[in-house]
Amino acid sequence: MSQNPSSLNLGTTVWDASIVLAKFLEKNARKGEFSRANVKGKRAIELGAGPGLGGMAFALLGAEVLLTDLADIVPLIRKNVDANFTTAALHGAQAGRVSVQELDWGNEEHISQAAGPFAYVLAADCVYHEEHLLALRQTIISLSDLKSTVIIANELRSESVQSRFTQLFEEQFTIKKVPHAKLDPEHRHSAILLYILKRRKHFFATDTEPGVG
Repeated sequence: MSQNPSSLNLGTTVWDASIVLAKFLEKNARKGEFSRANVKGKRAIELGAGPGLGGMAFALLGAEVLLTDLADIVPLIRKNVDANFTTAALHGAQAGRVSVQELDWGNEEHISQAAGPFAYVLAADCVYHEEHLLALRQTIISLSDLKSTVIIANELRSESVQSRFTQLFEEQFTIKKVPHAKLDPEHRHSAILLYILKRRKHFFATDTEPGVG
């Protein structure tokens, strides 16, 4: 898995939340909502994919995955996809197809090109600045529907950012925290939080005026 930790861009590093997400998917691959039998052939998108670990782990379950990030991260994602999803490496693995696209949260053209809705929307370590939360939420809404499952893995760095995330997303989604015991025992940490979200049929609004988030 290629990465560039010395880069000034946060998206070139495999962060711990991505590893926890990937190992959670691996741990739950045999049964349940994220089993290979349930995921195979369904469309998924990863937002802020960085090197692409979480989305590629999902593709190994048989999902058709679109990995997305900012334009300067896309070449790194493609490099990792080319290295890990060769025909020889995937022979007999029953992995789904993986594609890559630029997607800047809130960019309507990029969102349209992604062609949602997706059955699954993934985001790992994308909750780190309050000013990005509204754009992230709107992008997820635009790429999902009432049947979609949203998986967000987040490293707790700021209580205020975490609180704002909960406030904003609860307006449009039900949020279920995955119990610590259900994460991979060798790849979990008290600061890494994993959430399963579902769109609400009816949403309620709190204070979302510009400058608040």
